[in-house]
Amino acid sequence: MRRALTIASAACALTVGLPTSAFAEETLPANAYYPLIGVSLIGLAVAAVLLVQALRVRRLAVGGAISAKMSYVILAILCLAASALTEWAVNFASGVTIAQAQLAREVLVIMAMAFLAAYFYSVRAAMNAYLRSMKADEPAASAPVHVSEPSRG
Repeated sequence: MRRALTIASAACALTVGLPTSAFAEETLPANAYYPLIGVSLIGLAVAAVLLVQALRVRRLAVGGAISAKMSYVILAILCLAASALTEWAVNFASGVTIAQAQLAREVLVIMAMAFLAAYFYSVRAAMNAYLRSMKADEPAASAPVHVSEPSRG
């Protein structure tokens, strides 16, 4: 776990530390925005369907370990939907550059991955605890039962 945390923090530091915005081109042809907006619309629609399905799973599994942690998945989906909406900020909000929108989109995707990692870690921890408790109860249930033979007499 410590190794994964070290790798993730190094990747985040590299992502934030590199001067990618200095190399980004600020002008795109007017017709280049339409495919970007179309793709972001598709992404937004998929995120909406995913959110509905996550809420249905949460309602279905009420009281279980999966349902209790589903808020992480919902937050991840909201981050992905907001990431899809950042393409629109360049076109419809004044003062937003392409580099700022790209940075915001990348940060939102990283946040979504972090929420999903937290979800899977917590579900795995809950399942491990459950399996350990099942193994602790197993020897008592599987102990040999001595049945005495009826006496003939």
